[in-house]
Amino acid sequence: MRVGPAAPAAGETPLFPEPELVSFEPDPAADLPKGAEVIVVGAGLVGAWAAYHLARAGLHPLVIEANAPASGASGRLCGLALAGVGGHFARVNALVRVSSNRSVAEYTCRSLDLLEAIHAELPGGIEWERCGSLDLLTDERQEADARAMAAMQRAEGLPVELLTTDDLRAMAPALDLGQVRGAKWTPGDGQLNPFKLVYGLLEAAHRMGARTVRGVRVERLVARGGRVWGVETSHGALQAGAVLLATNAWTPSLVPSIAANLTPIREHVMVTERLPRILTQGFETNHCNEYWRQEPTGELLIGGHAATDEGMGIGTYSMTARSEIAPHLARLLGRFHPSLRDARVVRIWAGLLDFASLEVPMAGRLPASNGTPLPGAYLVCGLTGHGLPYSAILALLVAELITTGSAQTLPLDPFDPQRYVGAAHQPTWLAPFEGGLG
Repeated sequence: MRVGPAAPAAGETPLFPEPELVSFEPDPAADLPKGAEVIVVGAGLVGAWAAYHLARAGLHPLVIEANAPASGASGRLCGLALAGVGGHFARVNALVRVSSNRSVAEYTCRSLDLLEAIHAELPGGIEWERCGSLDLLTDERQEADARAMAAMQRAEGLPVELLTTDDLRAMAPALDLGQVRGAKWTPGDGQLNPFKLVYGLLEAAHRMGARTVRGVRVERLVARGGRVWGVETSHGALQAGAVLLATNAWTPSLVPSIAANLTPIREHVMVTERLPRILTQGFETNHCNEYWRQEPTGELLIGGHAATDEGMGIGTYSMTARSEIAPHLARLLGRFHPSLRDARVVRIWAGLLDFASLEVPMAGRLPASNGTPLPGAYLVCGLTGHGLPYSAILALLVAELITTGSAQTLPLDPFDPQRYVGAAHQPTWLAPFEGGLG
């Protein structure tokens, strides 16, 4: 959910490390069938949404998950759904406009509408709240950037407002107004419980004929006769009519053609004890490099502070959380909300984001090494820190592509993975950023 730090110096972790398969504990008792209509690899946000949409279309997808659903980035995020996709908006929107003459806001706002609809549909909901988000502006540069961004987003149909400290006094009474110059307010943004979303979608898909197998790792795609045949797994080969990879940062190990344009980046999230609820909106600051919210049950989730991580978390496949980041996140929370300075930290975790070099996600037909699509193979990856506003709509469009031969709801052209084949693009997210608000 961040703009992106400067490139690592010589000797540091490379931007595009040697691809790795996801680590896992194999389940020797896993009951793997001999074949499936459609295989969905990965049971995170994208995989769960895809299984749901495919099952609704009458197919019987098999979801293969190496670990547990939402055990990767999907279960290690803060739970904010930001239609403006942080500092990525201008660059992503320009490329989406060229490809489809549509705004990226049309896609992300559609995702938020899908989240609201699924909250009403799933038993128990997903703790969805259309609470809006406040991007807190702490210096002149952030204020100037916010003015420019707000003008651009409004022109693209995304409702945003610039607020003064007087506006914030009533809207966010727990905020220390001495720390901010104002805020950019996006009223349509929301927040949710990602575990409830992923598990709820999978349970709904299972009721319609889908199936999930855990403790099995997909280790390579198998092509025969010029199209995908199936997959080779830790438990043997499995044939399928179609294969969708929803494998996040581990996609390069299965799709070498895009490996030079997808970077794993580690991000941390800290969780506090349950407290009386005083924050109702989502919050971001420092060009969305730090962000936080309070759950309906009272826990606070605070993420970011990448500047404190080794190599800023760039290019690592390790999800080991670094305990020294927690104090920085705690001080960040206390700086803006003095009444929360003594909140007790319960846990800190880390997850891997999959940053696409040009910041535009990859969704559609999987490209072979020569750049041509491999019939029957599909992927969604490169969500670049914004899984919630991208996953719902992109999974829907790719499910439509699999079931009908083309995306129906919105064009998929802006997210064609072939953009990333045959050239190693210098990452546009490597703009300087201001990390560490300690």
